[in-house]
Amino acid sequence: MSTNRNAMRDYIRAHALAEDSPDVFELDSQNLIWLLDHSEIGVPEENRFFVTTDADDLEWEAIRIRARVFDPQVKARGLHLGNKNKAYTGAMDFSHTTPEWERVLGRGILGLKQDLEARLNAATDPDKARFYKACLGVYEACLRFMARAADKAEEAGKVEMASGLRALCTRAPENLFEGMQTMLAYYMFQHSYDGSYLRTLGRLDSLFWDWYAKEDPSVAKKLVYDFMEEIDRLNAPSNIPFAIGGTDREGKVTVNALSYLLLEAYQNTPSINTKLHLLCTAETPEEILADAFRGARSGKNSVVFMADDKIKEALIRLGADPWDAANYHVVGCYECGAEGELTCSCNARVNIPKAVEYALTGGTDMLTGDLVGLPNGGDFPDFDAFMAEYTRQLLHLADCAMEVTDIYEKNYNKIHSAPVFSATYQSALDRGADLYADYAAKYNSSSLNAIGLATATDSLAAIRKLVFEDGIMTLSELRELLRADWAGKEPLRLAIRNRYPKYGMGDKKTDLLAKRTIEALSDRINGRPNVKGGHWRLGTFSINWRWEFGEQTAASANGRLSGETLSQNTSASFGADKEGATAHLISAAVFDSVHTPNGSVVDIDLHASAVQGENGIQTLIATLKTYFDMGGFSVHYNILDTETLQKAKKNPADYPNLQVRLCGWNVLFSTLSDAEKDEFIARSAR
Repeated sequence: MSTNRNAMRDYIRAHALAEDSPDVFELDSQNLIWLLDHSEIGVPEENRFFVTTDADDLEWEAIRIRARVFDPQVKARGLHLGNKNKAYTGAMDFSHTTPEWERVLGRGILGLKQDLEARLNAATDPDKARFYKACLGVYEACLRFMARAADKAEEAGKVEMASGLRALCTRAPENLFEGMQTMLAYYMFQHSYDGSYLRTLGRLDSLFWDWYAKEDPSVAKKLVYDFMEEIDRLNAPSNIPFAIGGTDREGKVTVNALSYLLLEAYQNTPSINTKLHLLCTAETPEEILADAFRGARSGKNSVVFMADDKIKEALIRLGADPWDAANYHVVGCYECGAEGELTCSCNARVNIPKAVEYALTGGTDMLTGDLVGLPNGGDFPDFDAFMAEYTRQLLHLADCAMEVTDIYEKNYNKIHSAPVFSATYQSALDRGADLYADYAAKYNSSSLNAIGLATATDSLAAIRKLVFEDGIMTLSELRELLRADWAGKEPLRLAIRNRYPKYGMGDKKTDLLAKRTIEALSDRINGRPNVKGGHWRLGTFSINWRWEFGEQTAASANGRLSGETLSQNTSASFGADKEGATAHLISAAVFDSVHTPNGSVVDIDLHASAVQGENGIQTLIATLKTYFDMGGFSVHYNILDTETLQKAKKNPADYPNLQVRLCGWNVLFSTLSDAEKDEFIARSAR
């Protein structure tokens, strides 16, 4: 760590708490101004548009210090046991955001500053004036940073960069190059300084279209390619996404020439830190779907295909105005929000297989002996009674996760504020209030993500058959067998794992168990008021949490061993999708994804040999359309080659650029643990 960065970190730590202030807003504003004025600026030779800073993530030093103040409240209520056992967790989320990009690009950094000046001059309410004044000071510091950056760029011989930055200090962006500069500058100011991780660049084919249409085609192509390489160098956590496609507010498909160029540039530039959301409707041209699948087949597979109509339906069902839902955004991996919504899409988490475990044990965790769930008598006359107890345990865990989250969210005014970010939201400007400290978004969401759906579903199906239908053993015997991690019963474990019906095989009886789980959670969570004046919403993506949750989950009745990973997202357990991709998608579509407005995705693993040639592309398009016709939310395709993965594990130096989609983002295969590599090899071999 550089001497300057150490000094800045020490400054933030010393100025983290606002003991005598009603909130942290003014303190955060002062801290940001200090950081913007004192951070060092770098000008990498490869960068065309913007500079770098040594201030990344320093605001999180303050956030962590402030949040620890409220940890004792969680412990005092006994809710820390859920986190200890990974049965549930509750948390803050300042990391899944998007600014109102139309305002940012339309007004520029200077225009945003001028809007704050005008609001301040007209303000009669002292609280609003306080907000405008503090934000104004931050934006003035942003402009000073841009002026310093222009000087540094000129010193480094970057005439184009310097000229653009100087122009943007005096007016709004006027062309494609300046629009891209503005986007990268704003990204730095929010993401690196504000402490509110920016998790999408928005619908680039719409945002940049007017500038692109006026540009010489060859110049525009070079700009797009250079921009694609530069955003990849942001090294954003879990990749930086952008979207193409979808529809406008009148329902017209927005795919245009820039959509194709952005997809082409994404596929043809060396990138690992960029991912793409392709927003699809029945009218989306098949040509762009085919292009995306060709890229995925060749290794550029960090593309999520998302159902435009279903996303809007889910947001409207949750209470969004149809006008706002039509201009939704996608942040992070799969999470969508209406215009004006602060999604907070990664707050609470629930380990669904733990609910099965606690139904068996009367709420006692098998690995630690802690009482985390609800006590029960331990015996059930039939499967319906057991299913009811499982549901009771599951909803209890969900309630606990939301209660933990409430503790932090109701104290946001003591934990975090976002002067840079807030100034881009119309609702925050109108209210003269911060998005976090004052809950100033039009829609203030909180989220709960349910993890391990297939693991739990397969376990329930196994219990139904093993205990209640075939009578092979009692619940008590099964409970002790799972405590012993299947010791002495390996043939039975393998029979259950390989021969019993599973979610992902298109088996209606089994799939209905997943449907009952999702609908029970939806009824409990979606639309439930939160402490911010907004609502809770359910998601079913697991991303890499399934590993840490699995490590602390005892053996499962589906044949899973203690400590093994849980199932991924809304996908089948690995190895369970034996009937092929179509059956897998039929299972995943058993519940209407309107119940999962926080996002759900099914991951389809295919061997490269299964999708060769043009027929392979048409097959992929057909499966995608079928899934969306059945009500699916989003789908990702991992097209893998077993032999290549095996060679890459043995000789990683020979495959330095080989990528796989880990969960919601791409990673280099060489960076995975051996267990993760083996999982991908096994998935590719099916």
